[in-house]
Amino acid sequence: MPVIKRDRPITALLRRGKVMTGHSFYLPTEAPHFQVKIDDEWFVFCTIHKNASSSIRRLIENASKVKRDDEESIFHFLFVNHLARSVGDINKSRNVMAFVRDPVERVVSCYQNKFIQRQGNRTIFKDYGDVMGKGAEFATFEQFVEGYIDRCFNGKSTVNKKHDRHIYTQHQQLLPLNYDIVARVEQFDSVLKSVGVSHYLPQGRENSTSGKESFPGAASISADILHQRYLSTGRTPDRDSLLTPRLVDKIKDLYHDDFLSFGHLFEVGAP
Repeated sequence: MPVIKRDRPITALLRRGKVMTGHSFYLPTEAPHFQVKIDDEWFVFCTIHKNASSSIRRLIENASKVKRDDEESIFHFLFVNHLARSVGDINKSRNVMAFVRDPVERVVSCYQNKFIQRQGNRTIFKDYGDVMGKGAEFATFEQFVEGYIDRCFNGKSTVNKKHDRHIYTQHQQLLPLNYDIVARVEQFDSVLKSVGVSHYLPQGRENSTSGKESFPGAASISADILHQRYLSTGRTPDRDSLLTPRLVDKIKDLYHDDFLSFGHLFEVGAP
């Protein structure tokens, strides 16, 4: 597949400077790419938040020849043992993969998971408070999109590095290289089966936002109320309950780079 992202002269200079001073070649908003060797063949995965990243982390741990200590976090384990640190690391693999998601679905999933279910939400709640000047626990989906995310973009095509990684564009998290496979998240299992590593996926896993129901008007209801409802029912409002035509248009406008780069993958009938 052709290179999706290219360095501008200034970013190329920054990247070279990092490498020359002994640092990794990643720029601040780029997602870590983890590598693992399976049956003498290298696989590299771009781990974009909300894009099967948890399953990727577990797959690499299951396939790793290094055992994670009981007290060691999965993140520490991966960064120490499996981070692709250079172009050379990546070039030795013929299976460099990135999985992408319709930006509208990704934004909805982020709100469901972080604001309603409240899983792993410490950093995004802090960032929301810093940006909006009020508690994230009461944020409606409308405020999340039209207030918080909009301010994080600040009229630009990407999100500043100081903000939470879950709302970065997918395009800005890629590296400027040739990916062998760029596929939709929905194709994750079938792609891994086609390259012969699906047996390393964790068993019995499910989507982090599974258990959804229709809840008309949810877009304007406080996350605190939706969270309490989730605690009692185990369900979150579904996509259609959170989205309005205005919010869909706003998300598409903010995440223009993602639609420009991957939009063909989200079209009806796309392979």
